[in-house]
Amino acid sequence: MKKVIFTIFAGMLTLASCMNDWDTEQISSSLYSNDTIGEPTVTIAELRKNFNSEISNSSYKLVTTDDVVEGVVVANDISGNIYQYIYIQQLNEDGTLNTDEGGIAVGIKGMGALYTLYPVGQKIRVALKDLYVGGYGQSPRIGMPYINTNGAMRMGPMPLAMMKEHIRIVGEADPSIVKAHEIQAADLTDDNITQLTPMLVVMNNAEISDAGWPYAHWEVGGDVFSEYHDISIDGTKVKQLLYTSTSSHFAGDTIQAGKKTIYGLLNRYSSSYQLSLRSIDDIIEK
Repeated sequence: MKKVIFTIFAGMLTLASCMNDWDTEQISSSLYSNDTIGEPTVTIAELRKNFNSEISNSSYKLVTTDDVVEGVVVANDISGNIYQYIYIQQLNEDGTLNTDEGGIAVGIKGMGALYTLYPVGQKIRVALKDLYVGGYGQSPRIGMPYINTNGAMRMGPMPLAMMKEHIRIVGEADPSIVKAHEIQAADLTDDNITQLTPMLVVMNNAEISDAGWPYAHWEVGGDVFSEYHDISIDGTKVKQLLYTSTSSHFAGDTIQAGKKTIYGLLNRYSSSYQLSLRSIDDIIEK
């Protein structure tokens, strides 16, 4: 029996060694990047304006022009809290991030680790022709429509094959250019929701309610639920602002009491703000 166990263990070590050797090989991102996509022709703000009706009505429309939009990745699926989407914001002419205008989501399905291709700080270009632009809960998205479980058509992500055709990875990722827009509780008004979402934001002197509870947890009968938590910013409470998916890697982590600096992707669902942490590292304890 000992000999059998040793043989299996040795085989496992050999397999692990092979896997490590394979993991160290660099896979060219050009396999997933259409480097023939040219210079941008439309800004994110212009694109959102052109499709404002579809976005605000949570519908969608086919792009028929040869337009290209460019942006830098500010959030991705690295922790599982964001799924099938990356979020981009506009770069200014000097190469800095425009932190005063909301960006747009780019949906991609069929690849479970988008962050490996699109890390924070990665510039991308999207060739829009034959894709759709629209809204989901009035949040702007680029992708393709799909049929949900109720048989209704909704705005969703593009398939992997279309990603390879429609997205260009430009240069190397530079996370240092990604800055967050600081917000206060008073900023989160109905009038500001279109401008502020989706956007990378930061809140100082912030405190999450429900200290001692996990970020997301399960209830009676083992049914698992995503969770909302209030956040107080400088003592002013914003109800049900922090949204955490049960699929996130930190869903079971315990919320710590006390004031923090909190980063996250500020998004919307209809008239409600939703803040999603990109990873648990977005929480900086005081």
